[in-house]
Amino acid sequence: MKNKKIITAVLACALSAACVASMSACNPVEPEKPHTAITMDAAKTKIVVQGYEWGPAVPKVIVEFKGNVSGVTKDTFAVKMSTNRTVTDAYTCDENGNKVTTASKYVAIEMSVKYGEASPFSWDNDKRVNVWNNSIPVTVKINKNNKIKVGDKEYLDGDKFDYTVTATDRNVPQTASWKKDTYKYEEGSKKIDLSRASWAPSGADTDNQKNPLIIWLHGGGEGGTDIDIALLGNEVTALTSENETNVQHYFKTGGNAGAYVLAVQSPTMWMDEDGNGNYGGGEANTPADGKPQNSYYTEALWGAITDYVDNNEDIDPDRIYIGGCSNGGYMTMNLAFEHPDYFAAYYPVCEGYKNENVSDEMLAKIKDCNIWFLLSEADNTLKPDMYTIPLYYRLLQAGAENVHLTYKKNVTGVDDPNPSSGWGTPGYYDGHWSWIYAFNDDVKTEIDNTKVQSQADLTPENCTKEGNMWEWIASIGVKQADPVETDTFEAENGVLSGSEHIQVNEWYGFDTVAVETKTKYTGTEEKGEEVTSIGYFQGENAAITWTVNAEAACEATLTLWAASSVTKTEKQEITNEWGTFPMDVVVGMEAVPFTPESQPVTLLINGTQVTLSGTVTGLDTISASSQADYSYYANYVGTVTATIQLKAGENTIVLKAPAENPKLNIDKIVVDCETKLSYVPVNNKK
Repeated sequence: MKNKKIITAVLACALSAACVASMSACNPVEPEKPHTAITMDAAKTKIVVQGYEWGPAVPKVIVEFKGNVSGVTKDTFAVKMSTNRTVTDAYTCDENGNKVTTASKYVAIEMSVKYGEASPFSWDNDKRVNVWNNSIPVTVKINKNNKIKVGDKEYLDGDKFDYTVTATDRNVPQTASWKKDTYKYEEGSKKIDLSRASWAPSGADTDNQKNPLIIWLHGGGEGGTDIDIALLGNEVTALTSENETNVQHYFKTGGNAGAYVLAVQSPTMWMDEDGNGNYGGGEANTPADGKPQNSYYTEALWGAITDYVDNNEDIDPDRIYIGGCSNGGYMTMNLAFEHPDYFAAYYPVCEGYKNENVSDEMLAKIKDCNIWFLLSEADNTLKPDMYTIPLYYRLLQAGAENVHLTYKKNVTGVDDPNPSSGWGTPGYYDGHWSWIYAFNDDVKTEIDNTKVQSQADLTPENCTKEGNMWEWIASIGVKQADPVETDTFEAENGVLSGSEHIQVNEWYGFDTVAVETKTKYTGTEEKGEEVTSIGYFQGENAAITWTVNAEAACEATLTLWAASSVTKTEKQEITNEWGTFPMDVVVGMEAVPFTPESQPVTLLINGTQVTLSGTVTGLDTISASSQADYSYYANYVGTVTATIQLKAGENTIVLKAPAENPKLNIDKIVVDCETKLSYVPVNNKK
């Protein structure tokens, strides 16, 4: 009986479960309803504008929500600005788009950029200039399977925020460091306002010397009254350290902090003959009339430039360089004709002064000027055979000795390696845009004037001579220092063989300083006892030391002469008496760089570490007969330097190996200064 009750209970439970299952089948759980997209609670969207080689674009938007935002990742959002953009990152930020880790109501969304995408400019067809687009639609939407919180409210996929960005809703970080003003010119009834922007290199006010000035004149589409249009339209920011690619390093020589940069903007365009936007005889590619191409703005521009120079005592008057593209190239030539002795060098790019409008008298004025022309054969806006090419050839025939020409086939760049100009050759920019090469610091070849027998020799195919435009510009007008008698402390190895190992301690064996007994000392200094010298360093305790006495405190230059010992190897099939085997064979030597982050050897001056900079060059190839003998690998160069401060009296110089192999031979150390030196090389043998 007892067992029957148990069975009955089990059956009851089973029936109950069946009933529940039956009820579930009859009443299925309803699927989750799809989310109905709503508008996110945001206030506005701002755009961040950046200059690229083709002009400005928008690589970032900043959305201001009405509460603190959380849950943002790079996959959270999709962005549409006329076309769909490719989002690369997203994060909370401050109102200027800088990433933050604290609570914030701002979100930055970064996007990739390519040519023709997301320009903040519009074209004013009546004025023939670029203007800020005052109506850019921006839609920010949450992607599928993503969500964020704004305050306590959650937003899911499909929720979005639409906003029309106006010209005032923009940040332009690249031009924020420029000083902007207006130069007012008056002459009789003529009143002209020219917008200006100037940039100063860091440290220019404390480097105790005058610095050069680079002037840029914009193209025809960048006129107006907003100087940012001119700065971004031709990526003028590449002339400053604001860009990853910039030319400032060419001007940081001889103690200079760098070069000042000045950009001036025409209200219309530089080739305007009457101030009303009329090109007159300067209209592109129309027949020349044999008359000078006059500009309404010549005197005003001259005043804007000289006013800036006269009010900046730090500018070196012998190192003022002027250039520009297209319209600006025309005005560069125009100022050369008007003021040939004021500027140290000219760099006109795809310039617009017609050759047949340049008389022989005008040509004679600029024959002795320093000029570097740049253009592309594919230029259909200002055709080379009407402008630069015949003018350049006439200068050569007139005996010009310091004129240069870089002639490119087409126009390519780096920001978008495979652009299409829309109406030009696919894969290239518009052939008129040769200024891209200037701002990418890619003007590294030129026509060899000695091989030009006729104008027909001026072709891109013959533009093969090594020549760096910016390096050349930076060299013009540099004053040669008056010769001074300097004292040199110099220790040099005679040969690199016969090194001795120095035992540092009994536990770790030997560190190596490659001590030389064949040591010689040269220079006009008083010398102490000849003891040890320099060589191969290995081990953190390997060091060489000198005591140097200076008659007075002075700044000196220390130079290392060194050879790389970092081998380049490749697998080669080597045959010997046992057969043929793949083996690592030394085929060259790698270069060894000295950077603030990497110091292959440590330099200490009076106990304080000083940064060495430069590169020890490598060897691309080593002959087969030399591969077994390292003494053939010597490639000593004196390009690794440091500026050191010597105090009056005794100074200690120590060259010490780091913990790891420094990977080079130090062959010679030289200290140059204008103060009398004497030294004693310390005996480094343990």
